Amino acid sequence: MNFLETTKKKYYDAVKNPVPIMAGLRITQACNLNCNLCGVGAGKHFSGEMTTGEAKKVINNISRAGVSHLSFGGGEPLVREDIIELAGYAVHRIDSVGIVSNGLALDKSMALQIAGAGVNQVMVSLDGVDPETHDANRGAGSYDRVIKAIKNLRDARVTARISFTISHTNCHQLPGVIDLAAKYGVNLHVQEFFARGRASGHDSLILTKRERRDMQRLLHKTQIERGAGSISFENRYIVSEDERLKQICMDPSLGSGFYDFCVGSLTGIYSLFVSSTGDVSLCGGYGAGRLGNLKNTSLSEIWKNSELIKEIRNREKFTGKCGECTYLYICGGTRSNADHILKDIFAEDPLCWVDCSEKELDAI
Repeated sequence: MNFLETTKKKYYDAVKNPVPIMAGLRITQACNLNCNLCGVGAGKHFSGEMTTGEAKKVINNISRAGVSHLSFGGGEPLVREDIIELAGYAVHRIDSVGIVSNGLALDKSMALQIAGAGVNQVMVSLDGVDPETHDANRGAGSYDRVIKAIKNLRDARVTARISFTISHTNCHQLPGVIDLAAKYGVNLHVQEFFARGRASGHDSLILTKRERRDMQRLLHKTQIERGAGSISFENRYIVSEDERLKQICMDPSLGSGFYDFCVGSLTGIYSLFVSSTGDVSLCGGYGAGRLGNLKNTSLSEIWKNSELIKEIRNREKFTGKCGECTYLYICGGTRSNADHILKDIFAEDPLCWVDCSEKELDAI
C-alpha cells in the first residue's frame, strides 16, 4: 500500500471511537491586563460564568469522558479567587492539570499555592526577548513580572513553560526566545498570532507563509537537538518534511492510537475547549453554542454522537489543496484557519506553505 492509502486506513481506525485527551477550560473572561492584541478580547467577566460548584461539576464531566490533561485558561485564570481550589479539585480527578497565565499575579505566594495544589505545569505568556517588545502589547513593567513569575515557579518546583505568541512583528526574535527558555531551564510553546478579539483588523501581523515555514523548520530542528518535550508548536505542514514521523505512521507493527499514529489536526478527535459558561467548542471557537453545555450535557455523549464532530473527523469532506494532499490523514491543515479566513471549516488551509511558489511564500 502507498503512503496515502496506509495513512487513510490508520486515520479512520483512530477516529472510530476516540477519547478526548486534552481539554482547555477557559475558566473566566476576566483579566488583570488589557493587552492590545488579545485574541479573545479578555477583560470583564462574562455574564453567567460558572460558579465554583458548577465548575466542579464540569470538571467531573470532563474527567468521566476520559480527558487526561486539563488546562485552565482565560482571560486570566488567577483572577478567580477559587482557582487554587478548582485546580486542586481537578488534580484528584485528571492525570495532568495545567494553568495558562500572563504572570502578573504569579508572586512567590501564588507559586507556592499552585505547587501545593499539585498542578503539573504553568505556562506563562511572553511576547519577546526584551521589555520593549513584550510591554508594547501587555503594558509597562509586564516583562519583568513574567521573568519573576518564571523564577518563582522554579523556586516552588512547579514546571514552567514560556508561551510565545509569534507574529510578523517579533518572528525575528524566535532564536532569542529559544535561548531565553534554555537560559531559565524551561520549555517553550510557540503559538501563532491571529487577528481575533482585540487584535481584529491587524491582519498585517499574521506570519507570511515563508515566515511560517522558517519558524516551523527552526522549531523542528530544535526539537531534534534538545528533545521533543523542550519545544511545542502547531506542527501542521512540517510533517511533510519529517521523515521519522512518516516512517512511524507507515509502520505496520504500530497501531493507530494517540501515541502510535499522528492524525495531524487534533480538534474534534482528541482536543476541545470549554468556555467560562460551560459551552463546548473546537479550535477557533467552531461549534460554540451547537455542541452542548457541560453543565447539563455529558461530554462523553457529545464526543460520541455529535454530528458536527463526526463531520470534522471525515476528511473526505475537505476540499481544495487539503483534500488533494498526500498528507491529508496525518495533517489535515489547521481547521480554524479555513473557518476564520475562508468561512468554511472544510476548505483548504489558506496558510499552508507546502509546495508554494516563491511568490506565494511571501503572501498571507
